Amino acid sequence: MNNNKEQGFALVLSIILLIVMSLMGGSLIVISSGDHQSNNSSDQYQQTFYVAEAGLLEGEKWILDKYLGPWMNKIPTDNDVLGEEPDEPGKKAVWNVKNEIWQDTKTEYAGKSENGFFRHTFIRGPAQNDTEVKREDSQCLMSFKNLDTNEEGNVSIIGKGQLPIQKSFLDIVGPLLCTGTNAECLDPDSTSFNTDDEVVNERADNPGGSEEKEKFIRAEFNFLKRFAYEYFIVNVGAAAYRNDGSSIAIDVSNVDSQGTAYKIYACGILYGPGGRGEYHNEEIEILIPLESIVVMPT
Repeated sequence: MNNNKEQGFALVLSIILLIVMSLMGGSLIVISSGDHQSNNSSDQYQQTFYVAEAGLLEGEKWILDKYLGPWMNKIPTDNDVLGEEPDEPGKKAVWNVKNEIWQDTKTEYAGKSENGFFRHTFIRGPAQNDTEVKREDSQCLMSFKNLDTNEEGNVSIIGKGQLPIQKSFLDIVGPLLCTGTNAECLDPDSTSFNTDDEVVNERADNPGGSEEKEKFIRAEFNFLKRFAYEYFIVNVGAAAYRNDGSSIAIDVSNVDSQGTAYKIYACGILYGPGGRGEYHNEEIEILIPLESIVVMPT
């Protein structure tokens, strides 16, 4: 009697064990997939952070260009520098003085040229908050809650209308991946990708043939083209500037002087993937805001 009742028990037990093992295997797959997706998201956030840091550096370079003079390879016209000659006697006298200085400066540019480039020193100097922008104009502006706004909700920044500026991260790293321009490399049929071993990092699965290397770099290019950085700058007023020097005091090697502080705001942006031959789909997936302060001597 007992043997008859136990018939089929092994089959039922096997089915139960199979179901349990299947559930455990499915759970492991889901957990592994979630970890993989989490790691990818973490990597993308980290890379976007680095792009935001690049935006801060570009903002610092913008400030330095204002103090030292921007690099140029062509002398601007008198009208671009001085504007139209005014009719009023007082303003005309000031314009004439600036014109004399400008004519002398133009002749100096040739002697200071480096490989055809020179610094446009005539327009250098501290930058003031001369432009008003709406916070709603960009997601980057909206990301900073500590910006001072006027009654209209606008923010005063420097740049005379040139800022805020947004650029593709490829403007920095593109030349490492492609021998052509970014526009040329966006062509899906482009063959100008750099497949040198110095460009392809040493990896365990480092592609061997030139076609595999080009495919690898093209994939990197298509990913990096989704990154962009945006920055704008605010003059926040006077600040103490610490500089190497000397004073009449005994044993003093550094002196404090008055400077101008600028707050640089930058955002790293990751857009969604674009279609064939496009940078991206213009939909922001990740945005990381950063800020820093630079004090320049007056």
